[in-house]
Amino acid sequence: MAKPSIIIANEFIGHLKYLEMTRSKMEYLLGKGYIVRRDIEQVYEGLYIDSITSFEGFIEKLFIGLLVGNIVHDFSKIVPRIYFKSYSVARDVVYGGRTFVDWFPYERFSEKRAKSFFRNGWPFTCLKRNDKNKLENIMVIRNALAHKSTHSILRFRNEVIGSKPLRTKERTPSGYLRSRFRINPIQTQYENIIITLSEIAGELCTCKKFIQQLKGGGIAP
Repeated sequence: MAKPSIIIANEFIGHLKYLEMTRSKMEYLLGKGYIVRRDIEQVYEGLYIDSITSFEGFIEKLFIGLLVGNIVHDFSKIVPRIYFKSYSVARDVVYGGRTFVDWFPYERFSEKRAKSFFRNGWPFTCLKRNDKNKLENIMVIRNALAHKSTHSILRFRNEVIGSKPLRTKERTPSGYLRSRFRINPIQTQYENIIITLSEIAGELCTCKKFIQQLKGGGIAP
């Protein structure tokens, strides 16, 4: 039986909440002196990589699920160009004979691939420019953490840190994730990014902002 697309968004968000509980526990242990800053930064790196990997898995699950028809999107105008009866066959075709596919950078891979498999590329082309810019920055941080190459660190410093007034220890990828996004109530950059990923997952599964934009432009979705 097909499940509504919002269910897989909620499953992804539920996983992020589980990771958040771990983060909060470790911050508590740091406050009590049971662990040191190096420990907490390692935790942030692991949680962040996990959250991005889970988001990539969510994208793939939504993409192939819509092609197979075991996921029903809230936006009724989502139309695959071709339907598959088997998840494994759909995945093989999407993978193009490779053992894996990239979903990011989002516009280069997810959007471009969606235009080949879905009419108008919907729902993967429904994200607004601001959301896609946020995803780009999120992946710059991810690459700096995962690769630690000169190129990835330089991109992080130029595109994420820039001229932000941060302390020295906050100018590294893990230090940045722990830095304050806002003070009242206190929220870290990591928490803000997790909220962003949750909102984007919800938008991909509902296209609410996109539908409102279409209606606002006098175009019936």
